[in-house]
Amino acid sequence: TAKMAKQKSDFSYSEAIKELETITNYLEQSEVDLDEAIKKFERGKVLASEIEKHLKEAENTINTIKEEA
Repeated sequence: TAKMAKQKSDFSYSEAIKELETITNYLEQSEVDLDEAIKKFERGKVLASEIEKHLKEAENTINTIKEEA
């Protein structure tokens, strides 16, 4: 939903990864509620975006350190 897309994650990288793994495990079960699966998938997209931001920030930090060396 639009509300979830706007929601900013306050999770650290590790927390986001852990929650995304939990969602993935849930979605891989053979019997899941469709509505709940859709909600979890949407949350997973938000988490994946946050994880990507963390990784890009880390890459930028590393590049800055390398340039200063």
